Amino acid sequence: SFQSKNKNKKCENKFYNFNKFEVLFCGRVVVAHKKAPPALIDECIEKFGRVSVTGSLAAGIRRAFSLNQMVNGTNEGADGGGKRPLFFKRDQSLPFLQALDENGLSTELQRRASDGATGVQPTSLQENRTMLFTIGRSQIFLVSPDTKKVAIEKSFREISFCSQGIRHVDHFGFICRESVERGGCQFVCYVFQCANEALVDEIMLTLKQAFSVAALQQNSRTQSQQCDSCPLQQLHKLCDRIEGLHPSKAKLELQKHLAGLDNQEQAAVFESTMKARPKSDQEENEFIVSCLRRLYEDRQKTHTHTHDGQTKKVAVNAEGTVSSSRVRLEELKTRAKRSLTESLEGIWKVCKHFTHFEHEMALGGGVGGGDSVLEAVPEERRKRSGAELRALWRKTILQQILLLRMERENQKLQESDLQCRRLKLDYEEITPCLKDVTLVWERMLSTTGRSKVRFDTEEIHKAVGQGVPRQHRGEIWKLLSEQYLLRKEVPSTKPPNSNTPYKELLKQLTSQQHAILIDLGRTFPTHPYFSAQLGAGQLSLYNLLKAYSLLDPEVGYCQGLSFVAGVLLLHMCEEDAFHMLKFLMYDMGLRKQYRPDMIILQIQMYQLSRLLHDYHRELYTHLEQYEIGPSLYAAPWFLTAFASHFPLGFVARVFDMLFLQGSEVIFKVALSLLGSHKPLILQHDNLESIVEFIKTTLPNLGLVQMEKTINQVSEMDISKQLQAYEVEYHVLQDELLDGPSTLSHSQRVAQLEKTNGSLRQQNLDLLEELQVGAHAKIRWLETRVDGLVNREAELQSEVKTLQQERTELQQTVSKLRDLLSSLGINSSFPDQENLTNTSNNQ
Repeated sequence: SFQSKNKNKKCENKFYNFNKFEVLFCGRVVVAHKKAPPALIDECIEKFGRVSVTGSLAAGIRRAFSLNQMVNGTNEGADGGGKRPLFFKRDQSLPFLQALDENGLSTELQRRASDGATGVQPTSLQENRTMLFTIGRSQIFLVSPDTKKVAIEKSFREISFCSQGIRHVDHFGFICRESVERGGCQFVCYVFQCANEALVDEIMLTLKQAFSVAALQQNSRTQSQQCDSCPLQQLHKLCDRIEGLHPSKAKLELQKHLAGLDNQEQAAVFESTMKARPKSDQEENEFIVSCLRRLYEDRQKTHTHTHDGQTKKVAVNAEGTVSSSRVRLEELKTRAKRSLTESLEGIWKVCKHFTHFEHEMALGGGVGGGDSVLEAVPEERRKRSGAELRALWRKTILQQILLLRMERENQKLQESDLQCRRLKLDYEEITPCLKDVTLVWERMLSTTGRSKVRFDTEEIHKAVGQGVPRQHRGEIWKLLSEQYLLRKEVPSTKPPNSNTPYKELLKQLTSQQHAILIDLGRTFPTHPYFSAQLGAGQLSLYNLLKAYSLLDPEVGYCQGLSFVAGVLLLHMCEEDAFHMLKFLMYDMGLRKQYRPDMIILQIQMYQLSRLLHDYHRELYTHLEQYEIGPSLYAAPWFLTAFASHFPLGFVARVFDMLFLQGSEVIFKVALSLLGSHKPLILQHDNLESIVEFIKTTLPNLGLVQMEKTINQVSEMDISKQLQAYEVEYHVLQDELLDGPSTLSHSQRVAQLEKTNGSLRQQNLDLLEELQVGAHAKIRWLETRVDGLVNREAELQSEVKTLQQERTELQQTVSKLRDLLSSLGINSSFPDQENLTNTSNNQ
């Protein structure tokens, strides 16, 4: 059932397209019934507020996603424990669901805190609670972008209730059934928070549509696969009869149904129920239903269907679908368990043998009788009993098994990291980096305190021109950004929250989630790192774009930005990529072209057109003849830094130059590409073929042509032309406004308002730059004055020191003169007065 504040809103197609939503996982609450009152979500939120975080869901996701607790839980599970009934079999054909348990929860999320039995388990506010709420065809997934894993998976058949908050309209939740230890089941309500009420309405509508479609498909399948005499159909009818009954009446109805079973089946159900020791009629009813379900599942596997007088014997699984592949999977699992059991039994046989041997040694017995040297055993060892020794061996073997497991897991992680790194850097290099050049880069990268060391500019330019080693490219980009900031006299403006840590930004919800989620599959769709839906690559890209959208609300997210972020992610970790994206956007000035008004992008298109006019006049005339402006083909080049259409190796070299020279590199590359293909472009004589050639054929460059383009870029200098063309653009815009116009009065006013807003924004940018420049100049002058004052003090100290030395020398000269006079030797030293005058003159 659905209870939402959605007031019969008109269904829009776009709602169903967005089947992924970013939410905050607030927690879970055990409820008494599979359906609940309308105020359930509000009540759950109030309960969360009353429960301390330390008694919450494993102290929040921090303890819930703890590897140590997962290992400990594995050990505890080895002791036996009650077996949970399996209500719904998971679809193990999906690789990312194989680590989930029978309740559709990750192993980590199953761990409870010591007081988790209260039933109210909120998540920790200190941890990253964001999840991607994904609605599939028949399942709901909660994917954690932080851990890159599926945390929760629920089938539609497990969900009995969905509701939206009444007072807390930005919250929603659903109730589902989960199995518990020692048999039986319970109903659990999961609660989530969205960025706003509209998003909750959208999720509720999408869920309703998905549930309806799944129900229709399920009905069509079951009609063709089941008959009235199917055992599972009988169980379904029984559940319908006891639905909503008081536990005592439901118990009576179940006893009537059990009376129809044979004696052996009745005894099996009775024995299982007695072992479970239910505390109430409700628990007893739930356990009996689970026993009946397992019984009827076994019957269903060999059931013969009857359809219109024809019979057909098929193997059907618990959901009523053909399951030959799953039967084979269960057989393989059984064989694996048997093999593991045999291995452990072999280990225990060895343990028992050694335990017996130790026991004999402890009693004083030797190998050859009682005369062995081993008879001299310490007193404390002789006191140990056989049970104690067996416990020690068991503990030792378990520790060794855990150690081997941890070593294998560490090895797998290392291999996975290495494989992931190779996967990221799987592209063809344009300029192979020689060993000597690699050594130059490694020397600069290993310099102590390199972020404050200014390297020789010519050496860096020469090294970039000779090539950048692919394995060090990410670190070299960081080095180039550090050198740029050291040489920049005027610091760039930073957002108010620029110092907010990356991890803190990831804990927040973004209003740009739809645009980002849609573009995830469009960003490098053929690259193996980004091709997997909600794989590690796409989730890292989502985190990066989300964090920047929260850092820079004015830009938020713009199409094309995902490619720039994707290139950075291929060469460095998430957090480093975030800092480099900030550097490109704020320090290199790329963010201006992503503003909502796109005025800077229009100016860039005009500047490129003027560059073509000055450098390649024939090509410019040819394009103008067919009214082909740069906006028809070059806008993606600027918005994605050539990453959307060109080979990744070429894009990496463009980024090398971008970090070295700044944003004007994009103009240089565009100008070089168009100029080098001028003869081929001139051969086309219509708009469609020219645009098609530039968009599709031109990016398929050869390695030689790519390297030639990069070499040309390093030699070009167009900074003065770009400044002149920008001023020229504004002058032309002013002339257009002052000239005669055929627009109506309202259109003219709208155009003037738009232009006025653009000019106001540009004035604010210029004022901001002037203020920043003035403050920087003042700080530089103050630093200069402080330096001069310190220098003056040093000079005065030196003067005093020299004066003291002069006085000492004068005294020495006087003593020498007196000594020479006493010895009757004529002095060749100047007299004191002349010496003083000479020193003063000097």
